[in-house]
Amino acid sequence: MQTQALPQYMRIAADLAGRIASGEFPEGQRLSGRSALSSGYHVSPETVRKALKLLSDVGIVRTREGSGTVILSAEKAGAWLETVGARGEQADLQNQLQALFRQYTEMGRQIMDLSARLLEARATPLPAEKALPQYEVKVPADSDKIGMTLGDLHFWQCTGATVAAIRRGQKVILSPGYYAEIRAGDILVYIGAPECRSAVERLLSSGRTEKSLFLLQEQIARAIHGKELYEVAKALGAGPGEISGVTAMTKGMTNRSYCFTCRGERYILRIPGEGTASFIDRKQEAEVYRAISGLGICDDLPYINPKNGLKVSRYLEGVRVCDPYREEDIVRCVRLMHRLHDLKLEVGHEFRLFEKIQDYEDLREGSPSLYPDYEETKRKIFSLREYIEEHKAPYCLTHMDAVPDNFLFYLRDGEEKLQLTDWEYAGMQDPHIDIAMFCCYSEYDKDHTDHLIDLYFGIGAEDVGVPGEKAAQTGECTGECSRETRLKIYCYIAAAGLLWSNWCEYKRRMGVEFGEYADFQYECAKKYYGIAVQERKLLPGSGKEGTES
Repeated sequence: MQTQALPQYMRIAADLAGRIASGEFPEGQRLSGRSALSSGYHVSPETVRKALKLLSDVGIVRTREGSGTVILSAEKAGAWLETVGARGEQADLQNQLQALFRQYTEMGRQIMDLSARLLEARATPLPAEKALPQYEVKVPADSDKIGMTLGDLHFWQCTGATVAAIRRGQKVILSPGYYAEIRAGDILVYIGAPECRSAVERLLSSGRTEKSLFLLQEQIARAIHGKELYEVAKALGAGPGEISGVTAMTKGMTNRSYCFTCRGERYILRIPGEGTASFIDRKQEAEVYRAISGLGICDDLPYINPKNGLKVSRYLEGVRVCDPYREEDIVRCVRLMHRLHDLKLEVGHEFRLFEKIQDYEDLREGSPSLYPDYEETKRKIFSLREYIEEHKAPYCLTHMDAVPDNFLFYLRDGEEKLQLTDWEYAGMQDPHIDIAMFCCYSEYDKDHTDHLIDLYFGIGAEDVGVPGEKAAQTGECTGECSRETRLKIYCYIAAAGLLWSNWCEYKRRMGVEFGEYADFQYECAKKYYGIAVQERKLLPGSGKEGTES
């Protein structure tokens, strides 16, 4: 029986069921307690509890508080094992498909990037007085691209040519747009450099072309996510056939994202990634988006499903993320961060930092950390908790993942705008933790961290667009950060490093590897713990330190 693809608690349940079905554990016998079982399987008692509950739900055992677990039926154990074997095989096949699809998506992205670079390299400008070269090509009757639109084909991206007209029998379609469909026998009139002619002919040929990978990618995306695309179409008031150009974007750290077009508008579809239901509450996320709606912090969403986390956002043109070492970028990001905090928004949930660190650790279900000194590091980080609690600022809606990659610069009406995206972790917290998250992700040393802190506390209400306010009210006087608050931010950075390190360890168990990013977060936790301890010694009247060296 194949159970490797199943969750750990199900594997334990399957092993116990096998021993019951074989008679090793006879009916009427009591099983060992949770502590003994957890020790025998090298997992947490919580994992054993879930395994026993599963066996109890299907009638194999009976579990009662105070009286332990009694074996009821070997026959039911055998029948359930057959079901689990089929489920394990199915899960294994699904995992293999997801792994292949991840590889395929990355390959497709690399091919598209190289194609774009090649087109840029050969796109040499013509003198103004020189006529643009014009060519014609007939669409073969056996082309596998018949019925697709110019947009579906990404005609310009693949060939470097622009279609000026389509001759169809006695008709001429001038300046055909993105949605112009090509048909057998059409004559495409296009302009471009001479070398684009071979690319156009290859694109329209009947055989597989360099574009076939891209087109196949859309077919795979539609096959795998047909249910989600149907839901999105319905939410946008369209039919499934009106969604086109579904292409996988570079995979994010938490989710999968796809670009698509519907009724002339481009959107991005966010599908929650593997295991995200374990640490993200989608109802809370939807609540946050309602709280920030219409405030200019982030574009309002066309659609979000608070049950399954499906989210649709508008496509932004000319997007780039914040460069954390570019002064102009970080000044604008700090202003936006400050503006969010000064709005003093409230939602019905908190982000409890130290509880989350433990929650992410618990998701490993007893598996040891990759880092040999993890327990010692965790003990040190948790020793900072008391100081943080003593100096925390009044809570407000805080982004909690205010890292440079979530500050998006984009073009709209010829002007570069800025918004803060990805509010999955947002909740009520000390606003200064957003400063810490930015520094932690940016791999800042102490000097860069201090500079960002100085920028944040040097900003007044007139800088962040809060009418009628004299100064920012985030727990400090505008203009200078106290030494106690600066130390608190160092403590937050240390805690944030451990938080995201634990998050990475869990995601690694789900098959998502973050490599150096994970290692850096863990080292950041240790580094800023040391900085916090040293700075606390320098505080006037500190006396005996409450943290450990």
